[in-house]
Amino acid sequence: MKLIPVFLLCLALSVYCFRALGQVDPDASDKTFYLYENLRRVQASNQFLFGQEFFNSFSYSSGSAHGDKEFSDSKNVTGTHPAVLGSDFHYYLEKSEGERRYHTEAVKWAYQQGYVITYDWHLSARGTNSYEYKDDVKNLVSNIVDDLDGDRDWYLAELDKVIDIINDELVVDGENIPIVFRPLHEMNGGWFWWGSKATTPQTYKALYRLTQQYIEERTNTVLFAWSPNNPVDFNYYPGDDYVDIVGVDAYEVSVSGLRNILAPIVDYSFASGKVAVFTETGNRTNGGASNGDDAAQYWLDTILPAITGDPTGRSQNIAWVLTWINAAWSFPYVPYANSSEAAKASFIAFQSSSAAIFGNEMPDMYRFYDVTAVADNRPNEEVQLFPIPVTSDLTIRLSGFENQSLVKIYDLRGQLVHELTAEGNEMTIHTEGLLSTGVYLLSATDSRKTVSKKVVVN
Repeated sequence: MKLIPVFLLCLALSVYCFRALGQVDPDASDKTFYLYENLRRVQASNQFLFGQEFFNSFSYSSGSAHGDKEFSDSKNVTGTHPAVLGSDFHYYLEKSEGERRYHTEAVKWAYQQGYVITYDWHLSARGTNSYEYKDDVKNLVSNIVDDLDGDRDWYLAELDKVIDIINDELVVDGENIPIVFRPLHEMNGGWFWWGSKATTPQTYKALYRLTQQYIEERTNTVLFAWSPNNPVDFNYYPGDDYVDIVGVDAYEVSVSGLRNILAPIVDYSFASGKVAVFTETGNRTNGGASNGDDAAQYWLDTILPAITGDPTGRSQNIAWVLTWINAAWSFPYVPYANSSEAAKASFIAFQSSSAAIFGNEMPDMYRFYDVTAVADNRPNEEVQLFPIPVTSDLTIRLSGFENQSLVKIYDLRGQLVHELTAEGNEMTIHTEGLLSTGVYLLSATDSRKTVSKKVVVN
């Protein structure tokens, strides 16, 4: 039996709610803010969520989508689903109405379990049924950006279809489902029409910004992810004002290789206040139905030791790891009913580890944890406040932070009330006229970490 996951303890003891640092849409719904903050807490723990694309609407024995939203190959083998569900708007807009319905119901059910929902989009190029790069669509990105030949109008009409799904179909009990959307992924590879063969970093960034702004203006339940292929190339990064989550896609990695792959996105997430994730991975070696052991054992033999054994600690600071689709036309990225006993045992051992969090251990990632519900009795020597409760002056003592750390104070609406750069390990703020009676959140940040503390003012 696993111990209670560390990040679950953090959630259970959490006593504040605030507009998450680093989030790009100030008008996002409350549950979208809660999701982002909860992902930040997972990232700050020594654990990560395990996810899979279409885990409950495809299975390795199926040649097409199925309608049993409570079935997954993962659950069939381990007794529990993944904690993150990946989906793809391509399968809503370019497949049958029946398949669209299966995927929509699968997402709604996963959301009701408290799981994280993330979408990519393999959008076919204009006038084609393919998302691959070809010479006849090599100018599509620049035409969209420069508004030539009607290509922008076509692209915005495609975005409108996605927005309609987000606003009108991804709804449970009258509430829209928060999602993490990673459009235009793997742009530094040459295989997509929006990739490196058809774009420069400048035109790609312009396309991503256009996409993000257009969707944000018409929705309030989307977190935006940017996920290049390995190796990460920040020349294609659209900018902090357009991205909530930074990720990377990489398959068949080694232990040491994975640590090097994750390092730049984790470092950047600390520097920018974003969330780092491993957006796609898996092992396709010997991936056929009769030889799936390599794919299954990849999790225990490579992914887990790469993350938990990283001497720098970086690889532990990701919120999730997601693998690709189990389907008859794909690979068994996770074992299934007919996999070998060795494959199943290896994946069960991975699921049972204290670091990997599956669906049976998930809290509701969209829940509000009331700041006034309980007192903040967590021992925390890194940030100490005197006196508690605050009366007139607040003394802040930091331990283990770098010089020039940033201290910010937020009210319960998430509005920034005060900020200062700490030159030393102790500072005093005169609160009269600054903080009225009530509860606030203090956040201390340096290049490696963020530590939050409740502040009660009498």
